Amino acid sequence: MKKLKKLQKVQNFDIIHSHLIHADFLMAMFKKFVKEDFKLVSTKHGFQEWYNNKYGFDAGVKKNNFYLRVAKFAEKQMDASIAISKGLRDLYVGLKISKQKRIHLIHYGLDFPEKIELDASKRFWKNQLVLVGRLTAFKGHRYALEALKLVSEKLDDVGLVIVGSGQLEDELKNYTEELGLKNHVNFIGYSPDARSFMFNSDVVLVPSVSEGFGVVVLESFSVKKAIVAFDVPSLNEHIESGANGYLSEAFDIASYSENILSLLNHVDKRTRMGEEGHRRLLDYYCLDRMTQDTLAFYENLAESKSA
Repeated sequence: MKKLKKLQKVQNFDIIHSHLIHADFLMAMFKKFVKEDFKLVSTKHGFQEWYNNKYGFDAGVKKNNFYLRVAKFAEKQMDASIAISKGLRDLYVGLKISKQKRIHLIHYGLDFPEKIELDASKRFWKNQLVLVGRLTAFKGHRYALEALKLVSEKLDDVGLVIVGSGQLEDELKNYTEELGLKNHVNFIGYSPDARSFMFNSDVVLVPSVSEGFGVVVLESFSVKKAIVAFDVPSLNEHIESGANGYLSEAFDIASYSENILSLLNHVDKRTRMGEEGHRRLLDYYCLDRMTQDTLAFYENLAESKSA
């Protein structure tokens, strides 16, 4: 606290922006008890992982635990907040952590290197699916494996590349064998070349229970690949079903597998969807748009300070 107070005295910040619950709590304590003159804001990038694993973004389930109490305390000290998705904003409002009028929506925007090349070392099947993400429950790997089982019964030479590491690795490998999919799944582990695996596959799977944003969607757009996801927050903010991918009814494995088959069987369809996703990335999910939205947020906050 003393170091923060000294820094604020020297720099005299008008706005301080914190990220994630630990920083939110620290800065909320600083503002409440030191009482320095500045505006405090926070960006909501996600929520408690165990909650998302079990309940997704269902704000109807209120668990009055320590995390929730800390989040509510911190938010009371915020002059305004940013949510990176509508789904996340609705969760924070629904859990009564934030008020609707004080939490602003600013989607991520990212610029990606354009050049990625074909790489035969990343191609394992004629019909190749890819799933990129940490091996944790809310990412929905089990749903992807169950859908793959149905797809493999209708299509030859099909497989799934799983890129990522995490605590469920052994469990998912065992489930793969249980489903008889050992020859249809390749666990790559963590790789800095996730976009390259996407580029060298046919369809990207995002079977998450929920996503605070879902950067994997933008990564997929960047390499012009169609996506199959569930109709859940915030994936349904970025994916327009039938335009840049498919949204299946939440956790309906039969529907999910049929959407996968539709894309694998129709090159023209998945090419068109990939192109549309790329256009959307350049038009909206770009760094310049996010920067401008964030600057406008700061300017409005600064004006309210001086008014």
